Amino acid sequence: MTMLEKAVQNLAEAIEALETRLDLRLEAADGSNETAAAARRQAATARKQADHAAQGVAAAISDLKAILAEDDRKREEAS
Repeated sequence: MTMLEKAVQNLAEAIEALETRLDLRLEAADGSNETAAAARRQAATARKQADHAAQGVAAAISDLKAILAEDDRKREEAS
């Protein structure tokens, strides 16, 4: 796993941990009001966006690896 992939994974995990902590605090504070619901929606949205970003970065890294491998193959054939 590359450094960038690991950073994106760490970000997604951190957002998930924050979402969990938010849920626990809202439950402890009887979070049934509209502010609590909005906070939950925002946390869920942030998690989805982090997951989407992680998938995009993983796909970009995969594409770059394929390009580099193809370039290496062409160099070997030319030698």
